[in-house]
Amino acid sequence: MLTTNEISRATNYVEELRIFTHGLKIPSDDKIRAAASCFAIAQDHHQAIVRLIEYQLFASVFSLVRIEFEAYIRGEWLSQCASDKLVIAFLKGIEPPRIDCMIEQLEKLEPFNENILSQIKQKNWRSMCAFTHTGGLHVLLWNTEDGIEPNYIKEDVIKMLNFAEIIASLAALAVAGLAGNKKLAVRILKALKRQHTVCENTVNAC
Repeated sequence: MLTTNEISRATNYVEELRIFTHGLKIPSDDKIRAAASCFAIAQDHHQAIVRLIEYQLFASVFSLVRIEFEAYIRGEWLSQCASDKLVIAFLKGIEPPRIDCMIEQLEKLEPFNENILSQIKQKNWRSMCAFTHTGGLHVLLWNTEDGIEPNYIKEDVIKMLNFAEIIASLAALAVAGLAGNKKLAVRILKALKRQHTVCENTVNAC
């Protein structure tokens, strides 16, 4: 589906983001540890998506996109909105607020007040859920005139990859923020712009 060069480019970007955040020193309190773990999980999902694309396991690629997005949102909410009491409850297995509530709280803050997160969620949530939970939209991609077989198109796979790269980059930026490393944040943004020469239309990423 994707060419060897396209796979290599995606794989190299996974490694670049990993190197950016590996070994960073961050505060060791529960809030930061919980948030950083969510961001690391988002990056892990990104790497899995790239590997799955390489092996043409596209059902799992499409299923992981929502999970990566949720991991990032939870990390931002934990680091910027959650009280210490809510963080402790979360770490004990209590579910956080629904994603709409987390996004609403985040978008009251300056870094998110352009409402990009809610636009992404509004535009893509129905399809994200269908792909993650094996809904009709996903099942249709396994039905062809000849039988039951994967019927994904390259354009859609690339959209999923682009979205995964953007969310992973935001997660890396968030880790740089936890570390108070502004120079690293600039490097990550430059890397994202290089990887996506036209990345301003993130709302249409998937």
